[in-house]
Amino acid sequence: MLRALTLVCGLLALPAHSETTSLTIAQDRYEAGAAVSFNGPSVTDLFMAGNVVSVTAPVGGSAHLAGRRVSVNAAVAGDLFAVGYSVTVTAPVSGDASVSGYELSLGPVTGNLRAAGSEVLVAAVGGYALITGTDIALQGVIAGDAVLVADGIIFGPEAKVTGALTIYAEDPASIKVPETVAPAARVKIEQRKQYTEGEWSKEMPMQVPVWRVVTGFLIGVLISGLIAAMVIAIAPQAVQNWRTLALAHPGRAIWSGFLVTSALAGSGFVLMLTLVGVILLPVMLILTVLAIFAGYALGSYVLGVGVWLGVGRTLPEGIPGKFLLACLGAFLAGLAWLVPIAGWFFVLGLTMLGIGTLAAFALPSGWLLRREAVQP
Repeated sequence: MLRALTLVCGLLALPAHSETTSLTIAQDRYEAGAAVSFNGPSVTDLFMAGNVVSVTAPVGGSAHLAGRRVSVNAAVAGDLFAVGYSVTVTAPVSGDASVSGYELSLGPVTGNLRAAGSEVLVAAVGGYALITGTDIALQGVIAGDAVLVADGIIFGPEAKVTGALTIYAEDPASIKVPETVAPAARVKIEQRKQYTEGEWSKEMPMQVPVWRVVTGFLIGVLISGLIAAMVIAIAPQAVQNWRTLALAHPGRAIWSGFLVTSALAGSGFVLMLTLVGVILLPVMLILTVLAIFAGYALGSYVLGVGVWLGVGRTLPEGIPGKFLLACLGAFLAGLAWLVPIAGWFFVLGLTMLGIGTLAAFALPSGWLLRREAVQP
């Protein structure tokens, strides 16, 4: 659903005229305009945004659609992400479907279905189904578990839920589930106010494994260490000077970093006031992002060195040892993010420390920190 919502942001930025723009990169197709229609040739992934969006040719991969009225009348071999006031899907979706809107009419989905709307009509679903709406009409078979959150539910003659059926309604007594849909032993009807993530998340395989989060964190630490090691290998004396200055005057470096970041970010608003300056605005934004990234990387390395020296150890001479110190700093900085509020300010100060130190060597002498006062 996040991808579909991202397309909405792009839709809001579309020009208010009928011109259609399109772009093809490799086997992917991008289209935007007031009324856009995809009718071929074959593509892998399809991205479309507009007032009226229609798909009339098969999509070999996933389809990402956003518009006021969205219709899918050709098969989608991958996943479907769609958002709009009205979303109509008449062709089969071989992957998962994540759909949001006011009026939803959904054809057969081979994978899992996640749908949110006011009036929702659902055909067959090969996996599980999570559906929220004011009125839901189930016309086909749901092969897995189903969670329905609605005020009113209509079960068609072919409706059936093979797995567990959980319903959340304002008036549970008004919901009647025929035995042909699911036997009473597999049906649970609760008050709508009890619909919380904790009630159904254990039944729906949507959790992110802990090992994946930990692995991603450790990979980030290693990447940060490798970047620091490459910079040290290329410019060892410069990195030594940065480290020495940051450890000698951390408070002044943080204050200098704050001033430099404020100047970079604030210059964007000033440039917007001039016609010529608007052209330079993207450059200033890129410089700001690069400064923050470089400041965080240097601040993490300085943190690792500071902790290492603080416990009475001597600084290693070779690059492998300094790589480990950079990883140590990145690891500690990553853990700091987990601390509410205080962790954010700590990482912010660490980033300002790095930016202020780099600025001391990039700007003319004496503007911020006095780098001559520190012996390399």
